[in-house]
Amino acid sequence: MAKIAIVASGLSGRLHSSLELANRFVNEGHTIRFICSESIGEKITIHGFQCITIPEINFQFVSDEYNKPSLKQKYVHHFKNIGKHYSKGKEILNLKVYKSILKEVNPDRVLADVELHDLIFTAIALNIPVTLYHTWFSDKISVKIPSIRTAIIPGKGFEGSQLGIAFSWLKMRVKIYGRVLLNHLTLKHYRRVVLKKYAKEIGFSASNLMVNTLPPLYSFTKLPLLSFTMSEMDFPHNPPKNLRYVGPMVYDKREIKTVNNEFQDVLNDKMASEKKLIYCSGSSVVSGDITFMKKLIEAVASNKSWVLIITLGKKISKEQLGNLPNNVHVYDWAPQLKILEKTDLCITHAGVNSVNECIHFAVPMLAYSGKNFDQNGNAARIAYHAIGIRGDKDVDTTETIKNNISSILEDTSYKNKMIALQSTYNMYKDKALTPLL
Repeated sequence: MAKIAIVASGLSGRLHSSLELANRFVNEGHTIRFICSESIGEKITIHGFQCITIPEINFQFVSDEYNKPSLKQKYVHHFKNIGKHYSKGKEILNLKVYKSILKEVNPDRVLADVELHDLIFTAIALNIPVTLYHTWFSDKISVKIPSIRTAIIPGKGFEGSQLGIAFSWLKMRVKIYGRVLLNHLTLKHYRRVVLKKYAKEIGFSASNLMVNTLPPLYSFTKLPLLSFTMSEMDFPHNPPKNLRYVGPMVYDKREIKTVNNEFQDVLNDKMASEKKLIYCSGSSVVSGDITFMKKLIEAVASNKSWVLIITLGKKISKEQLGNLPNNVHVYDWAPQLKILEKTDLCITHAGVNSVNECIHFAVPMLAYSGKNFDQNGNAARIAYHAIGIRGDKDVDTTETIKNNISSILEDTSYKNKMIALQSTYNMYKDKALTPLL
């Protein structure tokens, strides 16, 4: 069996997925060691996995020498040190340190989060086989499938036609290259340039890289890539040759915090009655979405057969929502998996991890995209596969939200399709991952 090093991101959803990935490989007889920043080391070791800590990845190329207060000073520094940026950049990005750590770990294979380019290139430099992973659906450039950043549904209207999709891709690529150009002009391009030169130095062809923003910097066009999604939830298309769907990675052992008595009473009351439990996680919304949260609360308030649980995270406070009706319960944190297990409807910002967890428990979704990253594309897939309804948080009224909730709770087709999708997901879980190494 293989010695596998998992290079993990600190983003909560990604970290939870990588823990389940590790769990699956351990069950198949492999030895797992995590490589991660010190800030998340304890979150890994608490689950019984070994972890080698490394310096934080310097995504923003933070350095006293390079972070000048004005653009003029940045240009002066840039041209004074024109021949030194690459060697200095490798030092700022800790590439030598990462190389030393990977040498010491000496794994048979590295499984790396696709955004952690610094460790990916370092592993390649040491001739360690690398397999990438991410939590997104396919983002293949094709007239049959729009970018996961867009809300386009294939076959729906002009924008969903092949011509419309091609035009949307053109706009997307222009934006990407425009951003790259702007970063060059404002001297925010050092990390991208240093990593590309490093790739060339270690013999990794630039033809294997595609400039992108999801993931940032580059996509790898030939390295094997595992998607923690299902092809059955994607739009119909021929995926990239290097991509393999391995199904959602839902780590159901993660929630080890104790819950308060009030929260448990709410769940117990629901289970002992005919009431419908609606769950909304507001932990990923921005402060401007307080307006949507208030509309949602108002939509639920008049129906006493509905119970709404909202988790806020750190971005908004309970006080900002005003007086709450008796059937609405708001918490800073609550165990999402425990809630979803008993939930009849999840109102989601369409982050892929929440989508996957709803599939895990066969919970229909009302998707109000946060309109960031891949959320629009995920909401489009929810609507396309009819496992929920897609709304618009900036447009929908209280009455529209209420009607959407009623439609999903009353139309059993949504639940039935989620049960069928859950069955497919369980088949993914039964498949061995070892053949993909």
